[in-house]
Amino acid sequence: MSKTARNFLIATLISIITLLVVLKFSDFSKTVDYIVGADPVWLLTALLMTILTWTFETLTIKVFAQESELKISFAYLFRITLIGRFFSAITPFYTGGQPAQVAYMAKDKHSAGIATSMLVSRFVVYQIVITIFGVAGMLAAYSFVSKEISNLALLAIVGFLINSGVLVFLFLFSLNKKFAGGMAKLFFDILARLRLIKNSKTLLNKLFLEVDKFHNSMKKSLENTGKFFAGMLFAFLQMLAFISTPYFVALAVGINVDYLRLISVQLVLFLISSMIPTPGASGASEGVFVLFFASMLNEKTAAVMILWRLFTYYINIIVGGFFSFLGTKQNTGITSHQ
Repeated sequence: MSKTARNFLIATLISIITLLVVLKFSDFSKTVDYIVGADPVWLLTALLMTILTWTFETLTIKVFAQESELKISFAYLFRITLIGRFFSAITPFYTGGQPAQVAYMAKDKHSAGIATSMLVSRFVVYQIVITIFGVAGMLAAYSFVSKEISNLALLAIVGFLINSGVLVFLFLFSLNKKFAGGMAKLFFDILARLRLIKNSKTLLNKLFLEVDKFHNSMKKSLENTGKFFAGMLFAFLQMLAFISTPYFVALAVGINVDYLRLISVQLVLFLISSMIPTPGASGASEGVFVLFFASMLNEKTAAVMILWRLFTYYINIIVGGFFSFLGTKQNTGITSHQ
């Protein structure tokens, strides 16, 4: 069994077990009735939020693709976005998305260094946005969520520190060529000692060439403030669409909740879920959602949680998995112009 298949199986099993546990402790028949009777208009709106999340992420990548002088179509980058979503959803801490995207782009004859720069630039602005969003959500939600969870502050601070640490690491990797080269050499040395690769010196020399391309491209991205802030704007809209999804799901099952209060809690949940090591934070995300929203959604909490995960997680596996499968079966024929 391949590593991808194994990760997919683990994520699926965790999700199924979690759903069964949640349904066991709720009124199963009522939960099913709430889901079946959900307003299709609001469900379509929630689906639109998911599509907008994908679209704004693609637009962020497109901004940095243009900065890197990669002539790649929006449709191609949209597919790359979905492939990244799939591999993020089935790997611990969402770590598999970008390596998979680089691998698929390299297969299509794009420079791995420039592709990595483009995707890291997108991830840098995304991390900045979610860090700002997370702090705002924590300040807004603390007064009412802390009544339900005594250790909320500690959990949220740890989540904030993890996201901030990732951001610092990305800046070091992006701006310090010596640091990036040292990390690459360490990684290849480990793979060589484990006998997972051959001709490590040749591969390392090729990698250093890509590191040079990566840093030249990153320098361009960070120096062009217009492009950088355009990327931040799209990342902001991506995050806004994502955290708005449970609001429309709640409306679909007949719950009229305060929008600002709900997205504030959603932001705190997002910070905490970043600490969860399971694939796509499966299992814990569902449990934390129920814990956070039970007082707000009452007996419809399980129904909202299931629909929320459908639109923010399971659909990434379904749609992203489809495009990932297509990508392994055919060559897109698109080449880069560098």
